[in-house]
Amino acid sequence: MSIVSPIRVFRSAAKQKPVQPVGRRFLVGLVLASLGVSTSSSATECNGKPDALGTSRIIAVDPKDHPRIGTMQYPETLPLADHEVVITFDDGPSPRYTDRVLEILASECVKATFFMVGRMAATFPDEARKVEAEGHTIGTHSFSHPFTFGRMTESQAGREIDGGIAAVGTALGSSEEIAPFFRVPGLLTSERTEAALASRGLMTWSADVPADDWLGISSAEVVKRAISRLEAKSRGILLLHDIHERTVGALPDLLSELKTRGYKVVQVVAANATIAKTETTSEQWRLPPARAVGAEENVPVAEAPLSAAAPVKKAAALRRIEGSSGCLGGAKGF
Repeated sequence: MSIVSPIRVFRSAAKQKPVQPVGRRFLVGLVLASLGVSTSSSATECNGKPDALGTSRIIAVDPKDHPRIGTMQYPETLPLADHEVVITFDDGPSPRYTDRVLEILASECVKATFFMVGRMAATFPDEARKVEAEGHTIGTHSFSHPFTFGRMTESQAGREIDGGIAAVGTALGSSEEIAPFFRVPGLLTSERTEAALASRGLMTWSADVPADDWLGISSAEVVKRAISRLEAKSRGILLLHDIHERTVGALPDLLSELKTRGYKVVQVVAANATIAKTETTSEQWRLPPARAVGAEENVPVAEAPLSAAAPVKKAAALRRIEGSSGCLGGAKGF
C-alpha cells in the first residue's frame, strides 16, 4: 500500500489543502506519535494481513538536541524502548534492488529510513520518488560516496554534503522532502566533517546493529548476524543496504524473525514547525549494557567502522548497479 510521506502530509495540512483518506490516517498517526501514542498498523491498513509486522510508532527528533547518534561510534542512539528497531538502508536508490526492498517492506507495512547517494538518485530519480511516495523517511549519504570524509577539510565535506542533498532534492522535486539526517560513507567521519554537518543543522547517523550485508556472505548469514547483534542490544538502529541481492534475499526472513521475536519497528522523522518533537528523557538516548546471546548465535558485534577492505567490495557493487554509465566512478564505502 502506498502512502504519502509524513513531511508532505504535514505540509499539505498546514496549507489546508485536501488530503486523501490514507494521508489523513497517516497524519493522525504522526500527531499521535508526537504525543507518544502507538500507531501500529491494523489489518485493514496492511491489505487485510492481520499478522503484519507493521510500524508500531513514529518518533520525531530534533537534530540540534542530539546531533550524533548510533553506538557504533557515539555515546547516544535513538530513544527506543526494549525490542524496538529502526531499519535503515544506505547507497541506493536502484531499480534492481530498491523496488524489491520497497515491495517487501510494503507487504509488512514497515517504514524505514533510506540514506540516498546523490548520484544514485540523479541516475534513478523514479526510484527515489517511489521511496518517498511509500512514506519512508529519506536522508542523504553524500553526493558521490567518497571514502575520504575522515581526511576532508570542512569545506570539502560541506560540498559533498550539499551536493548530495541537492541531487536527491532534484530527484524528489524538492529538498524539503529530505529529512535532515546524514550518514557518512564508511562511517569514517572526523571533527571537520561533523562540524560541517552541525553547521547545516544535520543529524549524523551511525548505527547500532550492522548486518554485514556488504560482505560476501549469504542472505541467511545476514539474517543471523542482524538478529544476534540486535538481541544482544535489545534495540537499536539496523544498518542495511539496498544495493545487494543478498539483502533483498534476507529481508523477508529478517522481518519474519523480528515479528517472531516480538520486535516493533519505529519510524523516525524530523521535528519541525508542524511536527512536534517526541518528548524523551536523556536516559532514553543511551543503550543499556549489551546482554549475552546464546552460543549458537554468538556473532561478534562490530562496535566501530569496519576495515578498509570492505570499500572495494562496495565499489564493485555500485559499479554493477550503474552498469556502463560509470556514474559513481570510484565511489567506495558503506
